Amino acid sequence: LYRARYLALLVTGENHPELALIDSNIGLILHAVGEYDISLRFLEKALQLNLTYHGPKSLKVAVSYHLVARTQSCMGDFRSALTNEKETFTIYKTQLGEEHDKTKESGECLRHLTQQAVVLQKKMNDIYQGKTKAGLPPIQIQPPSMGSVLDMLNIINGILFVQISQQDIENFKKEYEMRQKDGPSPKKAEIEGDTTKALKMDSEEKSCSPEGSPEVESSQSPAVEAS
Repeated sequence: LYRARYLALLVTGENHPELALIDSNIGLILHAVGEYDISLRFLEKALQLNLTYHGPKSLKVAVSYHLVARTQSCMGDFRSALTNEKETFTIYKTQLGEEHDKTKESGECLRHLTQQAVVLQKKMNDIYQGKTKAGLPPIQIQPPSMGSVLDMLNIINGILFVQISQQDIENFKKEYEMRQKDGPSPKKAEIEGDTTKALKMDSEEKSCSPEGSPEVESSQSPAVEAS
């Protein structure tokens, strides 16, 4: 990806929408391996490019805001993460509606970030007020699972999968077997009947035509001889 970015810079320069996609991929991979500082730089660059070329209400921009917020939360910057995730939630709510899964997921992420920010702020206040002599505890960062990383890679690269459960497959098999037992549908039978009827009429017309009549041939032959 670094090489792809270098070649893209040589061809298109820094301000090109394709660079946003490359930077998003690089930032997400770096995020997956715990390189949050470098990851944030690439993701913020991708966000600025998406804002420039797709506008502030684009779903691409919403995904970029979310990726930046995820990385900032892993760095303990919950205030900035909340600000960016609010942008994601606003775009999803406006474009997709409150009942959409993406809007609900973003709302759940906002609640989680708010809880983390409140806990961190409370501990910091206790330290400043002298209520505790212990230092600020280390931030508990849960590394992203490989499944979540792959899901985000599919989203930013436009790869969609249709989820089909085993129950859906079984239902399809049963419906197919029932249709096979019931025979062809009435419409199909009607079409086949019309086709058979048309072929039969065509054959009758050929048998009655002058070219196919042996009597006409015999009556024409004396005339030819007389001439």
